[in-house]
Amino acid sequence: MAFENAIITKEDDEKYGLSKIYYKYNPYYETFINELRWTIDRDADCWLWKIYSFPDPDYDHGTDSKGIWILYYNGEVIEVTLDYDIDEALRPEKFHRIWKLLNLNPKQTSLLSASDIIKLLNVILKAYGYSTREQIPNYTMELQDLTDCGVK
Repeated sequence: MAFENAIITKEDDEKYGLSKIYYKYNPYYETFINELRWTIDRDADCWLWKIYSFPDPDYDHGTDSKGIWILYYNGEVIEVTLDYDIDEALRPEKFHRIWKLLNLNPKQTSLLSASDIIKLLNVILKAYGYSTREQIPNYTMELQDLTDCGVK
């Protein structure tokens, strides 16, 4: 699979119904879909999109690192809750992000087991890198499964 970070196009919106998905999670925000970015493998018909950031309890109008992402795989939609920490002990030589998988809904699909979903997320998050807009040198990451899916 060859994932890339890309701008969502009008054609993407029409094909996947992205505006409807976006407004389900963000009903009070107006945006132009073509200003948003995601990580996609068009040949594999698979993508991951951060759709919602939880409010930060410490900052007015701020957002937390915890968010809801949508994983799409060949017609199947999975809601993924992710958070992350940065391993400060490795800085400045490395920027190591520790992704924490908090929830999958559903936990498996007809095409993907929980284990398959976690493997797929690991591949996509490596392609995602630091962000869909910016990559930084010496970036590394790991994915920790904190769900009750029974996959370790």
